[in-house]
Amino acid sequence: MNVQPTYKRQRFLLNFIQQLQSSVSLTDLQKLVFLHEIESSNAFYEFVPYKFGSYSFQLREDLEILQRDHFIFMTSVGDALKVQAVNPVPDRSDYNLPKERGNALIKKVYRAYPYYTINSEILDRIFSGEELKAFKSNRSKYRKGGATLFTIGYEGRSIESFINALLKEDVRLLCDIRKNPLSRKFGFSKGRLSQICKAVGISYVHIPSLGIESEKRSSLESVEDYKTLFAEYENSLTQKFEYLNEAYTLFKVNKRIALMCYEKEPSMCHRHVVSDYLVDTYQVKSVDL
Repeated sequence: MNVQPTYKRQRFLLNFIQQLQSSVSLTDLQKLVFLHEIESSNAFYEFVPYKFGSYSFQLREDLEILQRDHFIFMTSVGDALKVQAVNPVPDRSDYNLPKERGNALIKKVYRAYPYYTINSEILDRIFSGEELKAFKSNRSKYRKGGATLFTIGYEGRSIESFINALLKEDVRLLCDIRKNPLSRKFGFSKGRLSQICKAVGISYVHIPSLGIESEKRSSLESVEDYKTLFAEYENSLTQKFEYLNEAYTLFKVNKRIALMCYEKEPSMCHRHVVSDYLVDTYQVKSVDL
């Protein structure tokens, strides 16, 4: 067994679990870490609205790693997954942890941070009357009208901040136009990304033929190099009508879709060429996220 987990955030998470002293459900752990992180000036995790409220996919991945390396163990108790440190820390706490657990803890989080309830599957179970009505009214704020073509890059984003950007604009389909949809960054390789999108109610489609070969990017150094590449790519669009029409059909059907690639700045990414083509050809509205 390693003496310490590899990453600082994993060391934080282990210390957090150790100080809980007894086992805790996975749902409670997500909420407890969320409450700590949302008030922290140096947070390690970000969260998205999920089935039971605030949820971090990176945190869940780190739990698997901590279990693999024998720092914690996770056991199934009924329908719940319980988490416990192998070596809890007795009679010490560096964290101001709330005492609530279960539905009481979920209610505490929901009331304080209603954005994280918009994908909740348990609102009707734990709230009623005017309070339930207020939560549903808040949810409706994130159901937007109007057809819009968005573009987004994941450079400098966590998977959670990326997904939140989509959810807040009611993006219903993510159109991945990378040639090779692989990433060393957690959550952004095709398999995992499509799973995460599905989990939060966003469809995922990959159109590799709208991508650019990686070898054409390998020697880019200046703004002029990028301009030359994008001019060449724009000239190639006459050979890509089938795939451009596929993207437009996805837009017509889903109304709010996002073209996705890596680069943070749209002007430094070929997605702006695809977006410009669709805007000019079909007079669609386009917004860069």
